[in-house]
Amino acid sequence: MTRARLLLSLAIVFAGAFAGQAHADVFGPIALVSGDPIQQADYAHDPAISADARFVAFDGSVGGVNGVWRRELATGDLVEVAGGDADLPSISADGRFISFTTNQGGQLPAFTDGRQHFEAKTGESPNVYVRDMNLGAQQPGAFRIVSARSGSNEPLRYEVAQEHAGQPNAGEEYGAVAAGRTAMSAGGTKVAFVTTTISNLSSYPQLEQEELEHGETPKPRTPALQVAVRDLETGVTQLVSVRRDPATGSPALNPETGDPEPVPTHTESGIYGAVDSEGVTPFFRAEVPAYSRTEKIGASISADGSTVAWMGQQLGEQVPFLSGEPPRANWTEPLWRRIADGELAPTRKVTGGSDPESPACQASGELRLPLSPVVGDPCQGPFETRLTDSINPGEAGVWIGDPEDDFVPKLSGDGYTVAFLARAPLFGGTGLEGPHSDLFLADMHPGLTRAQALRPLTQFGSSLATDAAITDVAVSPNASQQNHVGQVAFTTVRTVFTLGSPSYVSSRAAAPGLGELYDVDLGNDTLTRVTQGYEGGPAGHPFREERGGVEDPYVFFGPDDGSLAPSFDASGTTLAFSSTASNLVFGDNNTPPGGVRGAEDGADVFVTHRLTFAAAPPEQMISAPPANPAPEVPWKLGATAESLRDGHVRIYLELPGAGSLRAAATATVPLRPPPGHKAAHKAALRTVASKGVPGGVQPGLRTLELVLAPQYRALAKRKGGIAASALVTFAASGHQRLQSRLHIRFEIRSKGQR
Repeated sequence: MTRARLLLSLAIVFAGAFAGQAHADVFGPIALVSGDPIQQADYAHDPAISADARFVAFDGSVGGVNGVWRRELATGDLVEVAGGDADLPSISADGRFISFTTNQGGQLPAFTDGRQHFEAKTGESPNVYVRDMNLGAQQPGAFRIVSARSGSNEPLRYEVAQEHAGQPNAGEEYGAVAAGRTAMSAGGTKVAFVTTTISNLSSYPQLEQEELEHGETPKPRTPALQVAVRDLETGVTQLVSVRRDPATGSPALNPETGDPEPVPTHTESGIYGAVDSEGVTPFFRAEVPAYSRTEKIGASISADGSTVAWMGQQLGEQVPFLSGEPPRANWTEPLWRRIADGELAPTRKVTGGSDPESPACQASGELRLPLSPVVGDPCQGPFETRLTDSINPGEAGVWIGDPEDDFVPKLSGDGYTVAFLARAPLFGGTGLEGPHSDLFLADMHPGLTRAQALRPLTQFGSSLATDAAITDVAVSPNASQQNHVGQVAFTTVRTVFTLGSPSYVSSRAAAPGLGELYDVDLGNDTLTRVTQGYEGGPAGHPFREERGGVEDPYVFFGPDDGSLAPSFDASGTTLAFSSTASNLVFGDNNTPPGGVRGAEDGADVFVTHRLTFAAAPPEQMISAPPANPAPEVPWKLGATAESLRDGHVRIYLELPGAGSLRAAATATVPLRPPPGHKAAHKAALRTVASKGVPGGVQPGLRTLELVLAPQYRALAKRKGGIAASALVTFAASGHQRLQSRLHIRFEIRSKGQR
């Protein structure tokens, strides 16, 4: 580690020496978030960092317990947010509120107890919830429903009938999902979600009353794949994806209720609603595979809660198009709506192949774009969207990238800057149709045509090094394309960036490898590679077998391998992300041994800090490396437990010093009736095992084995064994006594049992 520190010191000195020339950003050491000195997460995905940079929420498995977790960066405290199948968290600015999606909403208090739960499926629909971290998981109000009708606390629910023609996943329960990282406003009061079911979000009082009078249950009438926002303070759920009235340009209003109407769902040759879902009804994938990222669908809400963005379909129902070319249902473009402007605020195109709202286009009277794009056409948008290929036949719009890529547009804190991915070629650009997606920014301030509003941040070339997909995107809350401030992060396998702006200032990797994290500084107009091994090399799997004859040795490992899911704090100086790379930090210990392939390496969550330097060149000098600091061991007791096959329990301990050690396990056991009496079915709390080491225990990693008292050993042979609570006590002269309580289980298992 001395060598690594010295390399870091030299990197910082040299970066500072050239700061006056390039104004480049440098990122500090990468720190592991999903681990501590006692244990490391089995795997971790989808990090979301709070705006104040105090907390990082992520989903994954810690000590075999699945769910969403929150780490406090300053103290290292790790707290379970929601157990079971909960995933895709978003977090409020102060870290108090965390949203997530789960299909076990009704059992969240029971599942959030720090223990593994192997219960069968609950039969609940997936829905979106929020946890208040100021309340214990079992306290009333700790979990609140998000995906519910306005004024109701009943989650959305609909079951697709088994015989439903053409519907995959028949019999699955549907409800709603929320995107990770970007679904919650900074105050934690507003959460954006997407419905995956027919629902009753929209109200039809007269029809519902008639059904009730006829003894019928009111039917759900809002189509699936709608965007909505829940205000947790008022309980109001607002429909965001609304049908456009061509006569007024504003949302169409239902004549019975006066409320905006939802976007109808088109079901010919696929299922297409307000939100792109690859032509099928998205379903919640419970028990996400350990090293596979969660499927992405959802919408983003700005930190101030004013604006929502989503990747739209059924565009002709939502935004204006040239009258002579109504778009097909599967056409995709990013859409934007400023809900702070009221229920009559229109939905706007972020970008596209045409720009019918351009004043020059409206004045021209043009009805459709020519079959071959023409320079100077007043209605031509930024992209050439008339694409035909073997994978995506027909007019597919701006987004026709890989389903694995993150196609949810990302918003700045005020909602006016939008980052999104697109595969369609730029009008007047290279003319190439890229095999993968590129990254773009759009400025949504009024008065700009869509061409004026657009800025490309990447541009594909003709090889893997230049055209690999951009897979994940994040925008710092303080980002503004208009004012040229803030940060944009993205992940990709690319190593060569063909655009001159932003200027790529990092050293280039010798060849494409693992997907890595990059950062664009909009103020400095620089592009920097963020991820690297702790010894200075590229991120990767040092244990892998070398592969010959391919440009990328990891190409067969799939899109889940590498860095993903970037997330910024409010200032854009702290960046959280996930990665399967095993060399980002020293001592990454969840890499499985032997024969591991790519994404089967343990995914983890990390943070790094951006270091910026003044424009004036400093004096150039290299000082001697500093002396190694004396380690200061915190006076803490670390303890975890493992149930052994022979019925014993082994406790692993991290001791801060020398002293005495004792462990005792208590459990509720049935009482044996007196001779001649029938069993009374009574039970009592008893000490079932104990062990002590009176003195001479040395500091460091130690083990202690608990053995059941003979009279209780027969109970351990029963199915499920004996659940017990173990209290570990450590005492040392001159120090405070330390204790740790563990939930353990004594169970004697046969060779066939796991």
